[in-house]
Amino acid sequence: MAKFEKVNLLNYPIFFMTKETKCPYLSNKSEKRLVTDLNNNPFLFDELSLSGFRRIENWMYRPSCTNCTECKSYRVNVKKFILTKSLKRIKKNNLEISTSLKNNLASEEYYDLFSSYQQKRHTGSSMSNMTFDDFKSMIETSPINTQLYEFRNKEKKIIGLMLFDHQKDGLSAVYSFYDVKFEKSGLGNFMILELIELAKKLGLDYVYLGYYIKNAPRMNYKLKFKEGELYSDGKWTKT
Repeated sequence: MAKFEKVNLLNYPIFFMTKETKCPYLSNKSEKRLVTDLNNNPFLFDELSLSGFRRIENWMYRPSCTNCTECKSYRVNVKKFILTKSLKRIKKNNLEISTSLKNNLASEEYYDLFSSYQQKRHTGSSMSNMTFDDFKSMIETSPINTQLYEFRNKEKKIIGLMLFDHQKDGLSAVYSFYDVKFEKSGLGNFMILELIELAKKLGLDYVYLGYYIKNAPRMNYKLKFKEGELYSDGKWTKT
């Protein structure tokens, strides 16, 4: 008689498709996502990241929209990174800012900065209505190695925070926010520069900056960080 071994389905990744919703980036477009839970399969994180997936809390997702392939993962080749004149100017503008790495633990101080950023930059969005518990879940729920990059001004006041993941081949910026009063000094871009510097120190090859959409102007800032690569048709290609 054949012997059958018990199989725990939780040891195998299960993918499913979300419902169709309005695209937050392109008008007259809808969005669907292919998602999987990492809780029982955290080892999948690196492999899925290389295939254009992104993480939010314990979920990995990738857009899988009907008749649209505009969203493409963008990463910076750290070894070939070019510090342009404009980026040098941004570094100079932010010389007085101090940085430090922290464990991914939420605080009221961080939440106040987050809420202010959402109200001034994304009024009416779902994130602008997040409670402290929602925020805490976003920061602390992670089955993989996740940290916070903290940015403070010379008075030691928190002015920027970046949530990022450690990958086998790089660092992945999950979400960042800052005091919009420092927008003119290029604080948002400075935060990315610091993440690239950290990747260099750790001997990693890439910094992942999320999705890039050609026809979404607010994503154009990512193209400042070269050499850049886009994931399309199953491979990474130079921009």
